[in-house]
This record gives sequence, structure tokens and C-alpha cells, in this order.
Amino acid sequence: MQNSPEYMIELERLHGRKSFGTGTGVAKILKKFLDKNSDISSILDFGCGKDKPLEQLQSDTMQIYSYDPITSPIELPEAVDLVYSRDVLEHIEPENLDETLATLFKIGQKYQHHLIACHPAKKGLKDGRNAHLIIEKPDWWREKIKSIPGWRIVEEWTTGPKTKHFKNNVTIDIIKYIVILERVEND
Repeated sequence: MQNSPEYMIELERLHGRKSFGTGTGVAKILKKFLDKNSDISSILDFGCGKDKPLEQLQSDTMQIYSYDPITSPIELPEAVDLVYSRDVLEHIEPENLDETLATLFKIGQKYQHHLIACHPAKKGLKDGRNAHLIIEKPDWWREKIKSIPGWRIVEEWTTGPKTKHFKNNVTIDIIKYIVILERVEND
């Protein structure tokens, strides 16, 4: 699950921008999930960005591990109850995606909760690639995730497309795939 040196330079450049990696607060979707599942006492926030939004959940009964290869390059924990990512998996170098997913699904002991952007980012890399290195439809992500043994999808939905207009005449149809999985006993 190692990023290439070239991509690490690009990530450092992107994280240097004010608006990159600034997800703040606990997402409503995650809050609702945590309220329904009181058996969660540890979370890996994979790709936490600059603001480490889940650290506000840290308590005597909740351990939060905030990981980002640039802003918080901690050693990943061996096991947590929930692996959470928000707008992260689409930034993984395509040749590293399978290894990354295998690692996350090994670390997660009970649940996985991923929100994945399925549209181009408004930001680009210096080499001309879009900052979202993997731009695939929700069905593609569903099949990729379903192929990982030992897990079942308990909730999933797609948001969008919602057309958003940015500076410089950039228009993007925003589409997100949200999936929550639960570990199942192997048969």
C-alpha cells in the first residue's frame, strides 16, 4: 500500500492547497451509523486529511486512528472495529487499489464505511491527470468491493448526479457511492 514517490510529491502539493483535505466534522451518515451500532469502540479514519474530523469522537470508550499519507502518516493499527473513508479511495493509484482494499478489509474487524467520489475532481495533477485517479461508476465500485471475501453490503446508495459549477467554466456532475459493509463469518 505504498504510494509512488512521484504521487507523494503530488499529494504534498495538493495538501498545500487551502481547499484540499479539509473535510470537517463527523459526517451525518457516520453519526447515524454509530448511533445504531454501539459495539464500535475503535475507528480508522483512512485519509483523514488536514482536519482529522473524527478525532472529536475520541473518548474513554472510543479510540480514533487518523491516517493520511501526508498530514498524519501514522502506522496503521492492526485491527479496528470500523474502517472509514470519505472521498479517499478514488485518490488511490489504480495499481495500488487492490492491495489498499485488502489491507483495509483485513484491519476492519466489524464494519467498513466508504464514501467514494465517482466523478472527476476539479483539481488536477501537474502531469495532467485528474486528482481523482480512479473515476468509475458506482456499479464498478460495488463489484470491486463485493469481490472481497468475508464481507457483505448492509447499506449502499448513490447520490447525484448533481451538477456543480466551479470557477474557470468547470462543470462537474457530482456522483457519490456510499457503502457500509459488515464482516461475516466464513462458511
